[in-house]
Amino acid sequence: MSKLNIFRVVLCCFLFVVLACMPAASSESLAESKHPYANNFEYTWSNISEPGATEIRLHFSDLDIGRYDKLTILDKYGNDLVTYSGITKADFWTEWYVGDTLGVRLITSDQGTAYGFKIDKLESRSGTCISNNSLAESYHPYANNFEYKWPDISKPGATQIRIHFESLNLADTYDKLILYDKYDNKLVTYSRYQSGNDFWTEWYTGDTLKVKLITGNSGTAYGFKIDKGEIKNDKNVTTVFTESAKALDPTTEKVGNNSGEYSDDLKKFMDRFHSVSVEIAVTLNILEEEDNQSWMYRNIQWVFSGIGTSLGASLVIILMKRLKDKKIRQ
Repeated sequence: MSKLNIFRVVLCCFLFVVLACMPAASSESLAESKHPYANNFEYTWSNISEPGATEIRLHFSDLDIGRYDKLTILDKYGNDLVTYSGITKADFWTEWYVGDTLGVRLITSDQGTAYGFKIDKLESRSGTCISNNSLAESYHPYANNFEYKWPDISKPGATQIRIHFESLNLADTYDKLILYDKYDNKLVTYSRYQSGNDFWTEWYTGDTLKVKLITGNSGTAYGFKIDKGEIKNDKNVTTVFTESAKALDPTTEKVGNNSGEYSDDLKKFMDRFHSVSVEIAVTLNILEEEDNQSWMYRNIQWVFSGIGTSLGASLVIILMKRLKDKKIRQ
């Protein structure tokens, strides 16, 4: 036999072995084993992904793995997330996992084979939480290996504050929901043993609470929804709220405070200005027959025109600023 023919035989044998060991390829699956798979087999299907997603999960149309074999789901860095072994199951979703990429590794022994598996679709989520119609709310269910602190639940000026859980349901003992005060001091930690529906927290001193969810890697649950809060002021008057005030940016806090302080006085001033304007208009109407050559009468259109109004508004602002400066000096 010539060297060329020997090379051809060797090449054909090599291709046969490679093709026999390769996993099944299907346009209807994201990852799929041979059916049944082989003994002493190991292969990783990597980069099952949805770019830009923050959380992802996979759907198995079929999963049948022998007792001594194992199928492991991996994160994008190759870390083990969950392992299936000695299981037969169909049409189910995995848990949610943080990130946009998952992988699957099949390792078999020499103790017999089974059907294998077929992953036919994935589902993804973007963002980290739900913010509509709630003060703070997780996804339902939340993801494994998740950690997030929600924006502050704050009502500036309150002396005490508490929040209401429409629902709180945590799974694993490693999952926990923590409440902090505005200075990040830990107030209380909830675990699966404190799960419940329709309950208020204790009252806490201050005007701000913070919520943080930390989850493990052993299963998930509904999560939580905080639908309302309640505050007390210095007169011990309670008020229920369903929207939280955003904390002021330190660079704009002074402007915000000034605007708030002026608002009541300015409203009173403008109300008085309007009242006086009406009195002037009535008086001018009376004066029309008596003295239609007076300066006020001859310039009434200018006084109540856009220019006159703008000038009046400018004078109001200047007067209010002087009033504020006077209060500060006192």
